[in-house]
Amino acid sequence: MCPQSGSSRWPATTITPFLGLNSATGLEGSRADYPRLMANKTDEVECWSSFKVWLFSLFNRNPDSNPALVDHAGLTADDRFLDVGCGLGAVLEHAAATNAEVAGVDPSPAMVERASQRVPHAKVKVGSAENISFPDDYFSVVANVSSYHHWAKPDDGLAEILRVLAPGGRLLIAEKRLRRKKGHGLHPDGADQVARTLNRLGYARSDVDSLKVGRTEFLVVSGMAPASKSSST
Repeated sequence: MCPQSGSSRWPATTITPFLGLNSATGLEGSRADYPRLMANKTDEVECWSSFKVWLFSLFNRNPDSNPALVDHAGLTADDRFLDVGCGLGAVLEHAAATNAEVAGVDPSPAMVERASQRVPHAKVKVGSAENISFPDDYFSVVANVSSYHHWAKPDDGLAEILRVLAPGGRLLIAEKRLRRKKGHGLHPDGADQVARTLNRLGYARSDVDSLKVGRTEFLVVSGMAPASKSSST
């Protein structure tokens, strides 16, 4: 829940764990602790202050994986591209270099502001996978990079994405491959489950691919909207 109107700062019990601070010993933890801290804050992302967004930016730079994932999408100047959970706009920036029309949604207003500054011509709005404020059949490509595992209602999000995909449009969900079934990413079994869910929700086709970027392996779950979407509903 966001702080009440007029509150100038978060309670110490909220901000202290986020920073990894201990009142007795000072700064604790390291870069390795950051995913754990972030996992505890995902339900409050829409309330993040500019400071929290700045802190997020220090630990979430993917100079190699972001362009590789955009290349994997095969965007052209004819595409309309949506990044669901666009964050600071790194993927949008690389997508914009293809001259595609680019847009993004993110639940954090502070993230939306930063992404809009980074890619000024992008249409970036506050929203989520379950609530995308764009018209039906609008996008030829929708992507979600490294945040699917945070979705509260995956089925609702995948159905909403199908709504905004144009006939024959493509969805790409990219997550780091997990060796175990817990963590920030997708285990192969989980990726297969997402693919089955796409089929159940009315996507015409689904696949699971692997993409190696340096030492990191990503699982990419792709889905395609039916060529005639009216027949699938």
